[in-house]
Amino acid sequence: MGGVFGGIATSNQLWLFFMPISLFILWSGNDKKLANFIWGFFFILVSHSWLLELHPLTWLGFSSISSFIIAISILLGCSLIGGILVSLWGLLSRIIYLKKNISEMNFLPLITKVLLLSFSWGIGEFILSQTPLFWIGLGEGIVPGDMYLAGLARWIGASGLCIVQLIIGFWLYLIYEKWKRKYHLKKTILFGLLIIVILHFIGGLTKPIDRNNDFPVALWQPNMPTREKIYFNNEFMNDRLIAAQKIALSNKAKLLITPEGTFNNNFNLSFKSKIEMLAGGFRNSANGLRSSLLGYQVGDKTHSSFIDKNRLVPLGEKVPRFLNIFSKGLSAVGGIQPGPNSRLFEWKFTPPLAIAICYEISDEFKIRNAVKSGAELIISVANLDPYPTKLHDQFISLASLRSIENKKDNVIVSNTGPSGIISEEGRVIKLFDPNTEQNEVVNPNFSKVKTFYTRYGERPLFLLFLFLVGLNLFFGKFTN
Repeated sequence: MGGVFGGIATSNQLWLFFMPISLFILWSGNDKKLANFIWGFFFILVSHSWLLELHPLTWLGFSSISSFIIAISILLGCSLIGGILVSLWGLLSRIIYLKKNISEMNFLPLITKVLLLSFSWGIGEFILSQTPLFWIGLGEGIVPGDMYLAGLARWIGASGLCIVQLIIGFWLYLIYEKWKRKYHLKKTILFGLLIIVILHFIGGLTKPIDRNNDFPVALWQPNMPTREKIYFNNEFMNDRLIAAQKIALSNKAKLLITPEGTFNNNFNLSFKSKIEMLAGGFRNSANGLRSSLLGYQVGDKTHSSFIDKNRLVPLGEKVPRFLNIFSKGLSAVGGIQPGPNSRLFEWKFTPPLAIAICYEISDEFKIRNAVKSGAELIISVANLDPYPTKLHDQFISLASLRSIENKKDNVIVSNTGPSGIISEEGRVIKLFDPNTEQNEVVNPNFSKVKTFYTRYGERPLFLLFLFLVGLNLFFGKFTN
């Protein structure tokens, strides 16, 4: 039940009800190996249930039965990894001797152990976010459920939000343990509520920045089903693009942005571009095929600038070398190669940009580095078809938190949605209707402001973690 509640709470308005209960249940069973595994397994099973929409893969040549088996296997495999990771966290709890009867422990040793466990989880999510084995966790899942608490990300990032949520869950568990043993609860409840109110106040405290909405940007959401794109030839795409550019120009846009993978490999314009354009497509390099955001200036027939996707979807885009002889992956283009780490895109037609191509939106580290290096706006392009709105909601949560962390507007453009713009406070300013073709103008704000998190990232959390390790060793020796 705890894992299911946590999975439901991810990127959900009901976060305030489901997530604290989920984490309370997690803490109550953290000394049990099987309980930890089950919580992690069901958390991923529910939060990542959209993986089932991979089926059918018949358009890639798989039979209907093998397609269903593949989709189920990927979801169960991810859930299994989630269960193992939470089991390891529970093992750490047993190693540092977090006793079951916590209501009788001295305050300082107790809070040190709880903080150490919470920090280990938060830092663990940060480390995972640097690998392909991460999409969304406790930190990002708080949006849009509690936007005031999410505001803390300006100082502590997604990892810090994860830590705060775990501490709130433990506070509920401590109340339950004291109630069960008929101890006094008043101080524990009031102190916890006071801290929660203060955290919400700090999270909601933000200084408005001057908005310079003088750079209209057209976003084209083409709504082209991925499973049908293999039938779209270059002539068809050129006709669609000509129409999209005409609409953008009629709306006085200075830039047109299209989603990830709008153009097929080896696509060239049959006309000279009438507007500066950033278009999702593919390019061939010496090291292989790359998924890229391609820059076209007025008069171009081929791209003159680009930024390649760095973080690739396992199996969908990046296939392990030993599997290459069996499969090209679960996509029509087959395996592609990663580009450079940097997400900073410097183009003479716009101020510096931080670019996230699909999966990269979950990597707060690289986006933060791009903003720290001068990016004044985040642009997130994706192709989330054929996945359901549940994945769309999670994408918006991730994009919103990247905005909050760095106090930057985030322009999002996807094939079937979501597309629109998110403010530097993480709130959706405009969102297109999903699964419809739309071409509308948004007015993003370019800002040079840098938050505490942008400047220092996770370093303060790592230093506090090391301090807690030392403090826990000290209390352990003192107790012995």
